[in-house]
Amino acid sequence: MTQGLTLLPAVDVAAGRAAQVPGDAGARPSDVARSLVREGARFLHLVDLDRAFGRGGDPELMAGLVEELPVPVQLSGGIAGPEDLSWAQGTGAVRVVLASSALADPALVEEAARRLGERLVVAVDVRDGEVVARGTTLRLGPVSEVVARHPVLREGRVRVLVADASRDGRRTGADVALFSSVARLVGSAVTASGGVAGLADLRALRDCPDVDEVVLGAALHEGALTLHEALEVCR
Repeated sequence: MTQGLTLLPAVDVAAGRAAQVPGDAGARPSDVARSLVREGARFLHLVDLDRAFGRGGDPELMAGLVEELPVPVQLSGGIAGPEDLSWAQGTGAVRVVLASSALADPALVEEAARRLGERLVVAVDVRDGEVVARGTTLRLGPVSEVVARHPVLREGRVRVLVADASRDGRRTGADVALFSSVARLVGSAVTASGGVAGLADLRALRDCPDVDEVVLGAALHEGALTLHEALEVCR
């Protein structure tokens, strides 16, 4: 018997435009997001790539998108410090993703959990078995050690988004074993991100009890599958 898999189509924003739409680099993020909603998306993953990669970001644009979209939004991208946290908390996002780099500061992670409660999602970006912070040279150590340092993670008090940093955006196949290994460390099912190449990967993730959500970006926007097909598989 298979479980349902919640699908979160991603809308990546850079320099005020939708970043991952081939042949339409000037697309407005709101247009891309609304198109996904018309096609059946019920939950969106909204990413400020400029903030994530230290290029400043556009908090006004991102907050505006959260407010105007007719479906719940998971807000992500470089939310890693007290000011970022305060800003994100004040938006209408139903979830806020704390960047993997924040795991260098256990006190901040605890503060985020206290302030955001069930709205908080903690990103754990993994490359070669280590937790990393994409866009930086920061390496935080083996996943098991990082989880052990954070009560919020090891006690299963927050949702964890596991991002496969070696495969994200490359459509090289989902590493189901990676997602399962982190889920077992934190004691709850995780949100998977990275590597999905097509419908077979979605089926594998759907059938994995350690994964109950998936962020879908490149495979969707580059036409490897349609949102309708993905939603059908994830049911």
